[in-house]
Amino acid sequence: MKKMFDFLKQYYPVFVEGTAQTIIISIIGIIIGILLGLIFVMMRLSKIKFLSYIARVYIAIVRGTPAMIQVMLIYYTLSKVLEVPQIQFLGSGLDRVIPGSIALGINSGAYTAEIFRSGIISISNGQTEAGLSLGLSDRTTMFSIVLPQAVRNILPALGNEFISLVKESSVLFYIGVQEVTAQALGVGGTLYDFVPPLIVAALIYFVLTFILSQLMQLLEKRMGRKYLRSN
Repeated sequence: MKKMFDFLKQYYPVFVEGTAQTIIISIIGIIIGILLGLIFVMMRLSKIKFLSYIARVYIAIVRGTPAMIQVMLIYYTLSKVLEVPQIQFLGSGLDRVIPGSIALGINSGAYTAEIFRSGIISISNGQTEAGLSLGLSDRTTMFSIVLPQAVRNILPALGNEFISLVKESSVLFYIGVQEVTAQALGVGGTLYDFVPPLIVAALIYFVLTFILSQLMQLLEKRMGRKYLRSN
């Protein structure tokens, strides 16, 4: 077993670079996903039918097509529109990292929007009516009263979405982003043995998702304690 992983003595910097790239790309994707999720859930619940229709179409298209195809479409589209300098970043060009991160965020945004929607509709209408009766606007009521309670309810689902995004970042190797999966495949090709590098990649993903799940559990407990104190 020890000999099986002797290659790490020489190739561990490659996996460190890939891990760093996976973390950074995932963080960017999560941030974009949350922002898009909030925007599109507001559009989805809007009384303006046109905005609601756009949100429904976006969510349906993203959820109904493979992430790999979305990544490739966005990459080839943005590469024609944006002139991103081909600066190397942890072994990958920014012209690939930026579109890849945006693609992950767009994909996550559709799922996050539906998670937010499920949380919002789970809040009693009495909360909204109470805010409006105090003279608050619809927007203030939503962001100050309804949404904070909804977020507390949907934290487990949001955590699962973030974990899925970390794992789905592996599809970026199709556009040449040197994240963990791409690095493992590259090392496997050099060694003429793909099993040990892929096992290492799997362990890295497991550690990343385990840490993220623990952080989300801590956040859930903290928000739960704040809710109990406020009541």
